[in-house]
Amino acid sequence: MVCSYLPGCQAPPKQRAARYTGPTEPLRSVVEKVNANAEKVPTLRGAGSFEAWIAESADRKPRFINGEVTLLYSRPRSMRLIGKKDIAGQIFEIGSNDDRYWVIVRGETDTMWWGTYQNLDRADPRRIPIRPDLVLEVLGVQPINTNFLQPPVPVLRFNNDADAYMLLWNVPLHDRWVAQKEVWYDRATLLPRLVLLFDEHGRVVLRAYLSKHRPVEVQGAPRDDWPKVAARYELYFPDSGSRMTIELDDLALKRNNAPNQRSFTFPAGDRAGVSRIVAIDEQPPGQ
Repeated sequence: MVCSYLPGCQAPPKQRAARYTGPTEPLRSVVEKVNANAEKVPTLRGAGSFEAWIAESADRKPRFINGEVTLLYSRPRSMRLIGKKDIAGQIFEIGSNDDRYWVIVRGETDTMWWGTYQNLDRADPRRIPIRPDLVLEVLGVQPINTNFLQPPVPVLRFNNDADAYMLLWNVPLHDRWVAQKEVWYDRATLLPRLVLLFDEHGRVVLRAYLSKHRPVEVQGAPRDDWPKVAARYELYFPDSGSRMTIELDDLALKRNNAPNQRSFTFPAGDRAGVSRIVAIDEQPPGQ
């Protein structure tokens, strides 16, 4: 302890994790192994807890909510993330189906934001605190397209310091190519650890850390063949300042026949249970 108070006496620097410099796999092999896991998860039902800081815009103070959470997912883009509190009941929901997406925050916020996938390109992302289409890119377990020349086109890099494969998907615009999504896969397990989604200017619109991967039981299959999915998600939306942490401790492909087709019905009209409804792909009043 005396040493820390003497001039010129410094603690030894922290040891950095050793860089991995061993053999790596080519793009097609990485994708085949990632897909072998993803293809076993056409549906998913999870339960656990969540914390969320919901900000309607970056210049407004976020509202903190937490409670129990249920995740329902069915490929390709059906999803519901339902947050409940003991006394208040359902306080929060993120949803998506083949046609629409929505976010509901009850209580003092008392608002539903929604839009259609048909008009996604004209929706103003600044008018919704959390974008369900982006959340779906993280929580959804989608196989990777194996036609590597069809946009979005994947490019593989290897990060020696992080010991991770980095897949970057690119799409063409009328005058250039832009990065759309980057996913870091652990070299040893080929499970995703980080997801970055970008706008057309290369700005991050969602950053998500994935961890605590757990097996999901497949009836009739040996345990070694069960797929694995992340049980912890840490999501951050820089445009609004919203962030959310989800921890799932109960994972199954289905539970009590859920998810099913009725699980992803759009909450139209009074079913939303809020007084304010914002259609983000429609022109705001007065504009």
